[in-house]
Amino acid sequence: MPPGPPTLLSTAFAHHQRGEISQAAQLYRQIVSADPANVEALHLLGVASLQLGQPRQASQWLERAVALQPSSSAFHANLGEAYRAQGRLEQAEACFRLALRLKPDNADAAYNFGLLLMQLGQPARAAELFTQALQYRPNFALAHNNLGNAYRMLGNIEQALGHFRRAVELNPQLGLAHGNLGQLLLECQRPREALRHCQEAVRLDPQLAPAHNNLGNVLRRLGRPKDAKACYLEALRLDPNLAVVYNNLGEIAHEQGQLVEAKQWLMQAVQREPNNARFPVGLAKLLLEQRDLAAAETHLATARRLDPRLAEVRILLAHVYFEQGRLADAQAEYRALLADRPNDPAVHCRLAEVLLELNQRDEALACLRTALRADPNCAPALAQLAVQLTDRLPAEEEAALRRLLDNPNLASGDRASLLFALAQVCDARGDYNQAAQHLAQANQLEHTAWQQSGRAYNVEAHAHFVRRLLSTFTPAFFERVRGLGIDSERPVFIVGLPRSGTTLLEQVLASHSRVFGAGELRLAREDFETLGGGSDGRAEARAFDILQTIDAETVQRLAQSHLERLRIINNSAERILDKMPDNYLYVGFMALLFPRARFLHCCRDIRDVAVSCWITHFRDIPWANDFDLMVSRFAQYRRVMDHWKTVLPVPMLDVHYEEMVEDLESVARRAVAFLGLEWEPACLAYHRNQRPVRTASLTQVRQPIYRRSVARWRHYQDALQPLFARLEEVFLSRLAQEQ
Repeated sequence: MPPGPPTLLSTAFAHHQRGEISQAAQLYRQIVSADPANVEALHLLGVASLQLGQPRQASQWLERAVALQPSSSAFHANLGEAYRAQGRLEQAEACFRLALRLKPDNADAAYNFGLLLMQLGQPARAAELFTQALQYRPNFALAHNNLGNAYRMLGNIEQALGHFRRAVELNPQLGLAHGNLGQLLLECQRPREALRHCQEAVRLDPQLAPAHNNLGNVLRRLGRPKDAKACYLEALRLDPNLAVVYNNLGEIAHEQGQLVEAKQWLMQAVQREPNNARFPVGLAKLLLEQRDLAAAETHLATARRLDPRLAEVRILLAHVYFEQGRLADAQAEYRALLADRPNDPAVHCRLAEVLLELNQRDEALACLRTALRADPNCAPALAQLAVQLTDRLPAEEEAALRRLLDNPNLASGDRASLLFALAQVCDARGDYNQAAQHLAQANQLEHTAWQQSGRAYNVEAHAHFVRRLLSTFTPAFFERVRGLGIDSERPVFIVGLPRSGTTLLEQVLASHSRVFGAGELRLAREDFETLGGGSDGRAEARAFDILQTIDAETVQRLAQSHLERLRIINNSAERILDKMPDNYLYVGFMALLFPRARFLHCCRDIRDVAVSCWITHFRDIPWANDFDLMVSRFAQYRRVMDHWKTVLPVPMLDVHYEEMVEDLESVARRAVAFLGLEWEPACLAYHRNQRPVRTASLTQVRQPIYRRSVARWRHYQDALQPLFARLEEVFLSRLAQEQ
């Protein structure tokens, strides 16, 4: 005879206790089929179904058990958990409340109720329930773990750490608690301590994707990007829908300068979890770096809609406005942020940056000093004060800057900023040897940072670009494309090396009533990349290929788009100045689009250009911190400019910096006439022009003309002799053309 129900129930329960859930559920069903009123079998079948990931079936069995025995706290608690798993949260809450009313010391009911409240975004109430569970079961490791999660959400970090540690002590095999402890230690800037717990979490739960993700986060912080990426990829193998892992892969690719790959990962994160405000922020940061400001603004607007409280979104949005030249919008956003966060030094520094460009210098300096009151070790504030005041920097602020430099834990980026700033102070005082020492350290730090970022300057890639440029834009090419462009005289391009006088020339010409200075636009490069189908690594090659057979329709479309963007910037000026120095690379392309455009080439003693680049803290020029890279870049520049003077079918005016500071009126008159305009004396009062200025030359062009930057290289003749010797060799030989 087959065994009777009591024996079968015992057998099923034994399977259940051994973790053989499917076998147990099969036996429970046999019992219920033979005895539909067997309340224990119904209850245990509901529990087993829940464990098997079948919450709907579980609730059906548990509802029958509750109907037969409504006084059982355990039945109501498990039914509540089945409802919670289905998203029937109101019904789940009612079950948990009833379970606790029937038996206040039901630790499982209190724990599950706490999980529900966490799901509802109520960590304070959840913490009360987890605490209640621990009152009746002090060694409840899972309750400690989730009480840690609740305190973490409430910002009580030390209490959260304590409960995570207690969970690990009570159950060293609880991988979830190890993972949570490791992740929080990482957030507390303790990555080495975090590593052990995250590794243990992976060992204990090797099939748990979040554990691999957390370990990847720690390895990434410890400077092991290759190992971190391997962890992220394993997490994706285990759970291809885990959006945060796509985001992390995007961020690590971004950090390594792999921008195309980064964008693909980040977009996957946004698509898989469109309601998470964090993911559009990561994508916006990348787009901001790629200068796709419109797309960055769109994603930040999405993030702001999803979580209006995120300060990072508001700061980035203000920065987008700043980069777009919407200085009033940027200022308004920063001021609104300060209304909520009046003691945030970073926001005060950002606002100061806007105010400086708006020529509101006194208020900008006040903002920087407010930042220092909030954080006396605010490196950006000290650096900007030193750059703005140079030899007039107050002694106490210089002392604070030097004290901060003595801190061995100072981040390398902040150290570089402070060293560049201190060099400006020393240079203004005539202490050139000291300035050179600071600059040597600062430039080495920046050069290392560029290399570590994965975005180091690629000498061969740029040389290849120049070779294709020279072989494409030939006299035969210009003859073939004659007449394809648009005969607009609005675009004016001021080109040259950085620090060659482009900003000064723009400020002079923009003081003319019929001229608008638009600053450093990226339209020329964007047009070239658009021709090649985007900004990925192959766009330039595709653009050169297309130029071989380019037709009038394509040229007109690109030119019209360029003019439309200029119209948005300014709709009234007869001439719009684009003073992006690197546009010397796109002179031929712009001449194709606009055969009546004007090109002004700023020239300066190459040694003075080198010194000025060496002393300036550029944020986006990866070749300015190393002698070899600088010589290579300057050599390629010379090749390109010599080429344009040979083949360009439109006139180009050379404007020499030394002549401009010696006889501004003669040079200015010549430049204005070159633009086809009548002379206006206002051009000589350029320093009174209140227009925003968007470059490192901001301070200089707010002053009348001065000559102290001519032959500045002599002050650094000893420190930079190896650089000067190589530059003299290159420029005296006029760069034997490399084919």
